[in-house]
Amino acid sequence: MRLKFGNFIAGVLAVLYMVLLVVFVKDVGEAVLKSLRICFEVMIPSLYAFMIASGFVVSSNLYTVLSKPFGLISRHIFRIPSEYFSVFLIGSIGGYPVGAKLLSELYENGKIDKGTAEQMLSYCYLAGPAFICGIAGIKLFSSVKVGLIIFAAIISSNLVIAAVSGFRRPVPPKSKTSVKIDMSPEKLISSVYGGAKGMLSICAIIVFFSTIICILDKLGALVFISQKLSDLTGMKYSDANAAVRSVIEISNISSLSRGDRSLMPLAASLLSFGGICVLMQINGFLKGNLSAKRFYYFRILATFISYFLCKLYVEIFDPPLIQTIVHNVTEVRQSSPIPTLFLLIMTILLLSNISIEKKKKV
Repeated sequence: MRLKFGNFIAGVLAVLYMVLLVVFVKDVGEAVLKSLRICFEVMIPSLYAFMIASGFVVSSNLYTVLSKPFGLISRHIFRIPSEYFSVFLIGSIGGYPVGAKLLSELYENGKIDKGTAEQMLSYCYLAGPAFICGIAGIKLFSSVKVGLIIFAAIISSNLVIAAVSGFRRPVPPKSKTSVKIDMSPEKLISSVYGGAKGMLSICAIIVFFSTIICILDKLGALVFISQKLSDLTGMKYSDANAAVRSVIEISNISSLSRGDRSLMPLAASLLSFGGICVLMQINGFLKGNLSAKRFYYFRILATFISYFLCKLYVEIFDPPLIQTIVHNVTEVRQSSPIPTLFLLIMTILLLSNISIEKKKKV
């Protein structure tokens, strides 16, 4: 009965969503174009190469070599086999979904057990220093040092989560099995196709969530929630609105007040959470093979840890804030077809990959 009622509600919401798409067609269209520019200017340049590299690291077994120098930390603090530590490193610098993508591929290929993969998913999740320094550091506070402090707070919270989540696990033995490294061109080409597929999925979810935010905005829901948050916390309405939008889609963090040092811990906590849009991306990469329940629990915990650690680091390092206006060097007009063309090319790559896989099965 519950299932049928849930399906009924989902159906009503889907119909309502389509009706509102028509009612607010102009605003939704502008929101989609804006999200495509974000994909083209921010997400693709910062993530695409890492998506390819991460896939190649797994398929070629290079991850076992990259992890060797960190054997003691991996086994005694993280309580995971030493060969998996590279997943944490790559996930920390590559961007939010890279860690989940690596763990999912390792599990699909039988290279990691389910329990270890789900444990690591809790802390192999970070926006990456380039994104944090660019969005939170330079754009908001005109300081790379501020971006690095925020990055340090988030990665420190992930280290705490890693130690806590692995506390009851026994210290794994040293790995004695040798793994063959395969760096053939076929592995690289397969990684390129896989990266295109993953990047297309990310961009598609970002575009979809831009329509959700637009509709909620036009209905006044975001205004209502933002006002309540502002009244509750004493935060400026504009910052409360930016925070609410960031909880849905993290790139909205750039709308926080610039140069306000008191907002650094908030920026750290929002970036640690990543937004509902990113959480949906993570679920997409898991493909139902791995459970995300532990991941959600620890991400909420990491959000609070990041906030307080950032507050502590600000007091310790006392970063100077330079009040400057940062201009975007690259500007893509709303009428520019470049973002759409780029996504079209990636779609063609994805379809080509599917065709190749079908031929292999035949």
